[in-house]
Amino acid sequence: MKWFVFLNSLWLVFSPLAVAVEDVQSPPPPIEVGKQLEKLQAVEPSMEEAEKYLADLRKTLKGMEASEDKEEFAKQVETQRERVAQLRENFRTLATGIENDRYLSNAEGAASWQENLEDIIAPISSGVRELTSGPREMEAMRNELRVWQERQQLSSTALSRLDDLIKVANSELIQKELAATRKLWASRNGEAASQVQVFSQQIEEREQNSPSTWEAVSGAIANFWRSKGLNLVIAILSAVAAFVLVRKIYAQLKRVSPVHRRKRNGLAARGTDLLAGALAGILALTAAVVVFYLRGDWLLLALSIIFVIGVLWASKRAIPPYIEQIRMILNIGSVRQGERLVYEGVPWRVDRMNFFCDFSNPDLEGGSLRLPVRDVMPLHSREANPKEPWFPTRCDDWVILADETYGKVIQQTPEQVVVLRLGGSRRTYPTASFLSAHPENLSHGFRVSTAFGIDYNLQAISTTVVPDEFRSRIEEALFKFTDHSNVRSVKVEFSNAGASSLDYAILADFSGELASRLNVLQRLIQKTCVDVCNDKGWGIPFTQITVHQAPPK
Repeated sequence: MKWFVFLNSLWLVFSPLAVAVEDVQSPPPPIEVGKQLEKLQAVEPSMEEAEKYLADLRKTLKGMEASEDKEEFAKQVETQRERVAQLRENFRTLATGIENDRYLSNAEGAASWQENLEDIIAPISSGVRELTSGPREMEAMRNELRVWQERQQLSSTALSRLDDLIKVANSELIQKELAATRKLWASRNGEAASQVQVFSQQIEEREQNSPSTWEAVSGAIANFWRSKGLNLVIAILSAVAAFVLVRKIYAQLKRVSPVHRRKRNGLAARGTDLLAGALAGILALTAAVVVFYLRGDWLLLALSIIFVIGVLWASKRAIPPYIEQIRMILNIGSVRQGERLVYEGVPWRVDRMNFFCDFSNPDLEGGSLRLPVRDVMPLHSREANPKEPWFPTRCDDWVILADETYGKVIQQTPEQVVVLRLGGSRRTYPTASFLSAHPENLSHGFRVSTAFGIDYNLQAISTTVVPDEFRSRIEEALFKFTDHSNVRSVKVEFSNAGASSLDYAILADFSGELASRLNVLQRLIQKTCVDVCNDKGWGIPFTQITVHQAPPK
């Protein structure tokens, strides 16, 4: 990994875009002094009244003796003190435009191991919060504004009722209690008015300073490129470089490896190939994680760690079902490289076993096939005989099928076989259906077998003269029709004594050159036999029916 760290260091030095840009909170925008002074003057009376009321409460508390009433009164003083502190904080926020909590931020203390564990996931949730921080803060301020507006309305209603009561009250005690109650609600009204003023100003400033949609989108893209995007690109390039480098090194090692030279498809060779591929993937992932670590991108680093943990956890359940597939890839399963199998009725040669397996049939046009290893698992292969054909026919071969189709094969692919029949019509078969039709290939030689019968009055010479005469005349006719080399043999043999004729079996064997003349040869043999009978005056029988009449009674 030294070379990788060195390249990464060069990138950090020479690439101006590679410098990580930290988000720094911008100072608040300038405000109008006159307008701000009016807001402060509006808050001042409520502050003075709240502070005066707090001083009166403290003075009264000092003069009270220890009792339960004093403790209750002390709680009231503490509540009023908090209200005064809140009003003073609102006053300072309006004056400075900066919230107190924004300035006061404590450093994080030492974390426990549970917190350290949570820190791994913290960058992800932090990134999500950062993307939605603006809308969430605006909605929170609007909710707070609605609450304080309701409180202001309630306090105004209470003050109005108290003023009406004070005007008509004639008891000194009631007047005193009403006055104290009015001070409390006046303080609350001032607090609510101050909060409404603060949140209204904050919402107004946020709305005025919020960027347009285009600025927000372009800014987000720019920020992503300056930080996450650039780191992601570097990580991807590093992972690809690590993967390619490992594969290149392994390819060079395979050339000198005794394991691969001894038996390329053996278990050791296949296992080494699989381990090398796994090692390349692991190093590529490691390179990406190291980039995130060196660049200090904790969000992408956390996502990478979670991804790795997820893969390891998923592999606990996912790997067992793939054990049989791994056996197939290692070439120790039911299908093995270099053997022969039948897939969908068509024979194939296994060329390569991997996550995707390659098959071929040299006798088919476009005879290649690629299947995922999971589809190959139910199949079985066997060693092929060197003399075993991969398909019963080839293009331009003449065939006879089980459905008595006779013609020439003009195309055969893994999907279909097209047969050109005499006359020009074409018949198309799915390849598996073509094989199931038991094609008889005539292009390597064929036999014409026919029968012929003569009359019973030739019984004396039926087994001697007649067969020789038929054979010689048929050979003579065939030699005139084609070359001697195309006629392999001609036989005429007595077959049987039929009901009305003496029958002969005529067998003529021809080379594949005459496969297209099968019908012509059949007709020529029959014609020659008739000519022999005409020349010799031999009768050709026909089916006869003899009727015997009963004698008269």
